[in-house]
Amino acid sequence: MKVIFIKKVPKVGNINDIKDQPDGYVRNFLVPKGYAVIATPEAIKKLERSQNEIKVGREVQTDLFKKNLRSVSGVGVTIVAKTNDQGSLFKAIHAKDIAEALKKQHQIIIAEEFIKLAEPIKHNGSFTVSVEALGLKEEITVEVTTA
Repeated sequence: MKVIFIKKVPKVGNINDIKDQPDGYVRNFLVPKGYAVIATPEAIKKLERSQNEIKVGREVQTDLFKKNLRSVSGVGVTIVAKTNDQGSLFKAIHAKDIAEALKKQHQIIIAEEFIKLAEPIKHNGSFTVSVEALGLKEEITVEVTTA
């Protein structure tokens, strides 16, 4: 009997898989436990519609993210931090801090995992930081000044 998995069943099927399973297994385990539904033509059409909607939604999100990433090109952010007499920061600047500064200063939302820092910034100065995602790479300038 063909079923559509609505939950992952280890070593049997993943979500949205359409597979042939033994009738007894379907009637006594998969359907009663809510792991699968019987693959009727209506259920298959509903699954295809939902997958198309998800695909379109992902494409829209990807386009929006690419526009956000392009808008980052050449942008500079200034982060004010406390330092000691030698110019070393009391608290290092991480990708999260840069993402928050981009959001506050330029209203550009970029997730911190896309901001690539070799190591946290630990002293004053001007730094070039890359933002990489979806095969695109842009650079921003981070200016760290004293409070």
